[in-house]
Amino acid sequence: MTTTTTTTTTTTNSQVINKYGGNGGSEFASDYIMSLAIRTGARVDAIIINDKRYGGTGGSESQTLIFNSEEFISEISIHSGSRVDNLQFTTNMGRKIGGGGTGGSEKTILTGIRVIAIGGRAGKNLDQIKITYVENYKPSSLIEKRGQFIIGFTAEGTTLKEYEEQSSKSYDSYENVTETMISQQYNASVEAEYYAKVSFSTEIKYENTQLTTIKTELEEQLLSSLSTEVTIREGMVGILLVDGTIMEGDDPIGENADNPIWMYPISVLSYAVISVDNYKSVLEHYDLTGELAVVMPELIDYKTEKNGYVFYENK
Repeated sequence: MTTTTTTTTTTTNSQVINKYGGNGGSEFASDYIMSLAIRTGARVDAIIINDKRYGGTGGSESQTLIFNSEEFISEISIHSGSRVDNLQFTTNMGRKIGGGGTGGSEKTILTGIRVIAIGGRAGKNLDQIKITYVENYKPSSLIEKRGQFIIGFTAEGTTLKEYEEQSSKSYDSYENVTETMISQQYNASVEAEYYAKVSFSTEIKYENTQLTTIKTELEEQLLSSLSTEVTIREGMVGILLVDGTIMEGDDPIGENADNPIWMYPISVLSYAVISVDNYKSVLEHYDLTGELAVVMPELIDYKTEKNGYVFYENK
């Protein structure tokens, strides 16, 4: 039995990668879980991730768990030796699938986790399962369900790129949000939650949950997306607008630090070109860039802080 642990984040709720089973079969890449099933008999014959089977056709197939954006695997029981003999999965919503035999000298139970991705090795059976997860996962809490956000702007004399397809607008909104997050520090739980939101919304596969990786993948998708370029005339500004949900993490990084605040888009991105004097149209908006008032100076009198972000309050 081969068990390998790789720690990729050094916080109290760290991200780890564990491998259980042997080295037979061929390797298959880890993937974010949107649906999951297994085939089992006296052992685990196959795992079916996002409708793709890894392993053989023996045994009986379990029900398929189809995950929503708020559901994830929170507990796993594994029996393994030279292959994977038994698997039991439980989600945070209490749904379960499992099966297999009584073999396997190594028995592991993972609890209090949030699974990020599953990969492994497979041939005629599931030879190895590779699990990427956050240990000691601490969920974020809701701060504001629906706020209005400015997530980017384009000053006069520069070019605003407007993407045409809805999928590309989703890439663009998350790319801009990710850009604003990169300079901040987030714990492994928040990174996993944000990764899940991006993956569920864009269906892009990522190597890991790091913000720089996510941003690079989104940028690559945008390179081949249809767009229209608009040059911003003098006295105008182009802005990117989206509705979003604000969350608060449950594990501050460093002594005397506040809990991390983060947000994710919940609407289709919209583009607008407005006069720099038309400041009233962006009142009651959060400004993720924190800098729109530089090009719309009348906003300075309305600038405040709310829920950890710059906010233009309609006084």
